[in-house]
Amino acid sequence: MAQILTARDLIVKIFKQFEFIILPVAKFLLGLFVFTQINNIGHVGDAFLPIVEAFSPWMVNLFFAILFTIVPMNLSWIIIILSITFQFTANVEIAIAVCLFLLFVFLFYARMAPKESILILFTIMAFQFNIPYLVPILVGMYFPITAIIPVSVGVFVNAQIPVLFGLMAPGGAIAGMTDLDIGDIFTELPAAFTEIYTTLMSSIGATQTWLFTAIIFAMVIVLVHFLSRHSIDYAKEIAILLGSVINIFGFIMAVIVAGETISIGMVVLGSIICGVLAWVVRFFDGILDYQRAESVQFEDDNNFYHVKIVPKITMAKSQRVVKRIRPESENYDAPEA
Repeated sequence: MAQILTARDLIVKIFKQFEFIILPVAKFLLGLFVFTQINNIGHVGDAFLPIVEAFSPWMVNLFFAILFTIVPMNLSWIIIILSITFQFTANVEIAIAVCLFLLFVFLFYARMAPKESILILFTIMAFQFNIPYLVPILVGMYFPITAIIPVSVGVFVNAQIPVLFGLMAPGGAIAGMTDLDIGDIFTELPAAFTEIYTTLMSSIGATQTWLFTAIIFAMVIVLVHFLSRHSIDYAKEIAILLGSVINIFGFIMAVIVAGETISIGMVVLGSIICGVLAWVVRFFDGILDYQRAESVQFEDDNNFYHVKIVPKITMAKSQRVVKRIRPESENYDAPEA
């Protein structure tokens, strides 16, 4: 255990020492992943294909990842919205619909909460890496309760991505509206929007898996948020455990009550893996020594304070011992020359 704690302290020390480099690199990698996924959508209009073919995809991804790293989050959202809209220009109706929806999300939420809004990207990314159950646990521990909103938006967007791709497929509902003139586009917009709305509503009505997922994630966030801030011993560790249990129980109820087609085995396995990953994050965040916990009481003219102090476990730094070698006798005389 001492070796593990020593390695943890070394990693934390290195992180703090090079934080000014590690955080921009992490943001750059996030931007590279996001724009790589966006540019893989591949439904670019024929009019823009010469522009796309003129540049290497990796160069484009690197360029946008660098922009994502250096510009504020609000401006990053604008770049993301424009990039996604551009990728759907093979069907102008879908491009406009997607752009309007993303602008709605940006104007009414992301613009006012830029730090929390990045959780939309993290939620979608967690689904891509098959670790979605990690999101509500970490969000509950390290974000305010209002973070339920971006997580729910991320769950909804992730569920509707296959629906949009289905509309763009050769047999899709509005796939034939790709070679229209500008005048025809404006003429067909109402019918196209109606078709998109009908398809999305049919998809939402056919399966409520995304809705149950958003509700279960919200329950986990609320539980972990309040329990991890409680004054009991091992509050965050208990919150991680109970959050994983509530996640499993919630999806079991979704299968039993609503008849959702969800693999309970994968939910259990995924919840256990994500719980372990959340504990690893907690381990690097700080390990508390509850054996040396103390309660301090003091008061002033208006209030009485009861404070619980729990020290963090840190390995003692090795100290260098310097020995001075002296002659055995203080009356030692140097030999005469």
